[in-house]
Amino acid sequence: MKKVIKKSLAIVLTAVIAACTVMTGTSVAQAESATNVGLSAHCLRAYREGWIYVWGGTTEGYVDCSGLIATYHGVGGVRFDMLESSSEWGYVSNGVPNIHGLGLHSPGHVGVYIGSGIAVDARDVGINMCCQGVYERPWVEWFKVAGVSYPYQGWVLLDGESFYYENGQYLVNTSRTLDGVTYTFDSRGVSDINPPAYSYEAADYSTAGYGYTSYNNYSDDDDDDDDDYYSDYYAELARQEEEARRKAEEEAAEQARLEEEARLKAEEEAKRQAEEEAKRKAEEEARLKAEEEARLKAEEEARRKAEEEARLKAEEEKKRQEEEQKRRDNAVIAEYDYEDTENSKTVASIQTRLYELGYLTKKATGYYGEDTVNAVMMFQTKNNLDVTGIVTALTYKVLKSNQAVADFNLLQTGSFDDGAVLPTVTALQERLTELKYYYDDITGYYGEVTASSVKQFQNNNALEATGIADPETQLHIFSSNAKTNPLAYSVSYGDMNSLVLKMQERLVELRYFSGVVSEKFDDAVLEAVHAYQKASGLKESDRLTSRQLKVLYSDEAVKSPDFNTLRYGFSGADVAQLQSRLASLKYYTGKTSGTYSKDVVSAVESFQKDYGLEVTGIADEATQEAVKTQAQRETTHVGEQLILKTAAISDNALAGVAEVKTPEIIVNNHTEQSDMSQAMIILACVFGFSVLFAVVFIVELKRKKKAMTAKQTNKK
Repeated sequence: MKKVIKKSLAIVLTAVIAACTVMTGTSVAQAESATNVGLSAHCLRAYREGWIYVWGGTTEGYVDCSGLIATYHGVGGVRFDMLESSSEWGYVSNGVPNIHGLGLHSPGHVGVYIGSGIAVDARDVGINMCCQGVYERPWVEWFKVAGVSYPYQGWVLLDGESFYYENGQYLVNTSRTLDGVTYTFDSRGVSDINPPAYSYEAADYSTAGYGYTSYNNYSDDDDDDDDDYYSDYYAELARQEEEARRKAEEEAAEQARLEEEARLKAEEEAKRQAEEEAKRKAEEEARLKAEEEARLKAEEEARRKAEEEARLKAEEEKKRQEEEQKRRDNAVIAEYDYEDTENSKTVASIQTRLYELGYLTKKATGYYGEDTVNAVMMFQTKNNLDVTGIVTALTYKVLKSNQAVADFNLLQTGSFDDGAVLPTVTALQERLTELKYYYDDITGYYGEVTASSVKQFQNNNALEATGIADPETQLHIFSSNAKTNPLAYSVSYGDMNSLVLKMQERLVELRYFSGVVSEKFDDAVLEAVHAYQKASGLKESDRLTSRQLKVLYSDEAVKSPDFNTLRYGFSGADVAQLQSRLASLKYYTGKTSGTYSKDVVSAVESFQKDYGLEVTGIADEATQEAVKTQAQRETTHVGEQLILKTAAISDNALAGVAEVKTPEIIVNNHTEQSDMSQAMIILACVFGFSVLFAVVFIVELKRKKKAMTAKQTNKK
């Protein structure tokens, strides 16, 4: 029994070693026969034969994007990351080298550059094989395909056309004299003369570690129509370019004709308008002349009427003076220490009028104190009355009349020292607060917020909107007829107050506004308001009403359509996530603050530049998705390194158990397969060995049992 087991074990180990040798030896043979023009011809054949796209497919006629490459002698390295398996790569944005058979990569997809500006790839289900200009698809990187040899010097033949490599790339738009013959290479690198057949075998692949020539891999057994396809393709491109040029010339001629017609029409219209303007001007002059005559007549009538009124007024004044002289007295209406009673509000009435005219900065108290005495004396001085501080009948009459002279100083921004607090400004702010024009703290300082409130009042009270509290404006503000703000608690373009500040902070939260938040409703804020109104189905306006503001501050407020597009000034968990991912990719070194700072803008710009995206510094959804993909890829790469280390440890352990060293199972470096693949092969061999050993053991037991049964039968 022991001999049988040992014998079976030897057989299985021999089979395992042979299988590993075949597998690794095959990889070497395939790699040595793989060339760049061979890969290009392979992909061109797949396109012409109309291979079908099948996800994960690696069978000729049924492939996915990486399967198209892998079906050519098993090249490409690790299928899910052929770019990582490559020994040399670069960005397509910097130009694709003049090398046939380069791999092309974009996130989640690969293709093959077959030269002359053309790429072939297995695109997707229902699309299948595609052959188009390399810059018609957003390829990100080019790379040399693992296992494929690339020429350094010499002639190669692809699809019936000859190319000459020099220093690792084929020549374009130049000439060379080789062996006494001058060859000219066009923009695609195709020679105008085919060299002798033996010239193709002299191609030098030494830089890739192989001596294999493209000519030996090229087959002339293709159908004649296929041989002409590539040339026909570029002929069709040339025809389309000529057709486009001709069409452009026709369109330009038509445009010139239309412009000439428009010019003539414009000249005719200008002439008509000039004639119309002359006619209008003549009519206007006639009208003005008639108005001037009417004005002179009206002035004459007014003069006559004024003289009549003056005469009557003089007679009336004379009569009034005579009557006043008779009943004039010095009866006191109010004086120091007077105080209103429940039935008399005379003192409060006087104080209110003095407040309206700017002589008092506080509202009525009903008590005639020193402040009231001083205010009355100032009023009497301004109105040419006897300065006594006592409100007589005459003083009271003038005080209540429309002819009373006010005592308002001009108030405007910049007219006082910074931080200066004035009682007159305090009173002004308190009055504007009552009238619902002013919403901020009472400071006594006339700044831009106060000026904005004054301007709103002037707009609503038929005054010139200057934002300057001149005496006339203050007279209106403190009068009992002052109009309350009809748009109270709303915000309008040009306003400057705390309501605007609160609105901006909310627009920032909803991501309509990303500028510096302030109390000023300027053009940038107006643009954000218009964007909010449009998204909310509101009519575009330069104002948000109090009701609209209430909705804005509620959970019903509509977020910006570009809420997921992150830009400078935004903040939130999504910004923090972007910062974290950029940090994992070594583009961002700052704190994960959740605020889209200038450092984040710089990091996003660097990422967009490196990955062929439009460099804006704004993280739109495409940029965020690219960052996410690359961050996940970085995480996956770290995991792969851990797996590779684990596989290496398993490899050493298995080698110790078998106590067999076989140089034939060492994978040639030219295959460029990953350590992970080696580990998987060895593990599969060990599993097969275990299964085979179990089968042999069971068979041997059955044989023994049968022999014993036969022996017992013979004894009987």
